[in-house]
Amino acid sequence: MTTTRGALATLGCVAAALAATACGPLDGTAEPASTALADQSAGTIQKKAMAAMTSASAMTVDLDGVSDGEPMKYHMTMGKGGDCQGEVTVEGGTVRLIKVGPSLYMKGDDAFWKSQGSDGAAAQKLIGDRWMKTKADGPDSKDFLQACDLKQFLSEMEKETGDGLGGKKGESATVAGTPALPITGKDGAETVTAYVATKGEPYILKVVVKGGKEPGTVLFTDFDKPVKITAPAAKDSVDIDKLGG
Repeated sequence: MTTTRGALATLGCVAAALAATACGPLDGTAEPASTALADQSAGTIQKKAMAAMTSASAMTVDLDGVSDGEPMKYHMTMGKGGDCQGEVTVEGGTVRLIKVGPSLYMKGDDAFWKSQGSDGAAAQKLIGDRWMKTKADGPDSKDFLQACDLKQFLSEMEKETGDGLGGKKGESATVAGTPALPITGKDGAETVTAYVATKGEPYILKVVVKGGKEPGTVLFTDFDKPVKITAPAAKDSVDIDKLGG
């Protein structure tokens, strides 16, 4: 089934782009820590924020932005155990995704399969309203898991931080009812602002990217909430690894 495998690979590229968009580097000069987070340097706040993010056992990520010139929306709940559940909307089509244990499931709507051309129509005819199942450790799933697996997702965030953009602190703000401090830095044509919680753990609550080719907004919520995901019933899925092609 070349078409369905290709769809997973395409989706993987979209999801991998999220990891880069969500965490533009916002470095600053470190200073001695003080009692209030807002009194510390941008660099110190960034380091504490990344430490808090990497220690979280679970979170939900919502992206509304642009990837490769196309509008994209992404919603994913994931935990460090590796399981995740959510959906991606790109090129006008939406794909629902579930990763449970060793298996990855995908279910596209009509618009998604239409975007895959004639091969997509053939795949939709075969799969119908069922889920497409494949191995989570398969070659076509690798890129996708960068944004589905929380450990890999956070690892990508860490790689993108600390490139010396001279982040600056802004005025106090509120994100979903939580007080936060914006830290803004430049990355070429992009202006990246991360909102760090100043109450409770210093999680990154929101990232806003303006300018450049991939502007967008990313929200982080549901920190440390248990991730309970159930795989679709066998009768409701098609295992593409068992199909010829």
